[in-house]
Amino acid sequence: MAVRILPTGDLAGPGKRLPASAHAAEQQTDLATAQRLAGFDGMVQNLLDTGYSVQTNALPPLLCRMLSDEIQERNPARFHKAGIGKNRKSKLNSRVRSDEISWIEGTSKSGAAWLAWAASLQMYLNEQLFLGLVSFESHFSRYRQGDFYRRHRDAFIGDNTRKLSIVIYLNKNWSPKDGGELVIYPKEAPSQEITIVPEFGTVVAFLSEDVAHEVLTTHCDRHSIAGWFRTNSTQAL
Repeated sequence: MAVRILPTGDLAGPGKRLPASAHAAEQQTDLATAQRLAGFDGMVQNLLDTGYSVQTNALPPLLCRMLSDEIQERNPARFHKAGIGKNRKSKLNSRVRSDEISWIEGTSKSGAAWLAWAASLQMYLNEQLFLGLVSFESHFSRYRQGDFYRRHRDAFIGDNTRKLSIVIYLNKNWSPKDGGELVIYPKEAPSQEITIVPEFGTVVAFLSEDVAHEVLTTHCDRHSIAGWFRTNSTQAL
């Protein structure tokens, strides 16, 4: 990892030292960068090994709190029932999914910070896995009591540009009785399902074309972000 070093001569002047607060701030920045890259590295290795990754407390705590606040405070009129399929072919099917979504455009402070974090992850994935990811899209997901999303894959039929799916959970103090677990069915062993509790700060990533998954019925409000990294080709991991 490249560590950025402050040009002490430019900032403090010849023969002068930077204030202790400046050194402390720089150390905190380097630590945050190291922690972020360590999480990214773990994700990359998991994707190579199994096609999916589960990282607890992977999103920076402040960003996680900001996003949690935004989804709770966002105008309900900005949410709509999620459909099945792509663009004009999208249809509502309450037997398959019943959650509501609101797209993230980056116009808010938390939305912009989230997209910046996703952009840094996209760059790292391209550097490490040569995926050729060129774009990213994401939305808030809100599940009310009784909501679910049946087993599916994220890639659309006839469109393989969605390469990597990512889910961020924004639920504080989640307990087993709340339900709403994500169940992943690994491509190499679909019968060995992986159940993930949607706890605050957990990041889940998986190959969009390969990994089937579902959201079990939730028993209280459940908040998350779902996103997809895209390519313009048929490249694969």
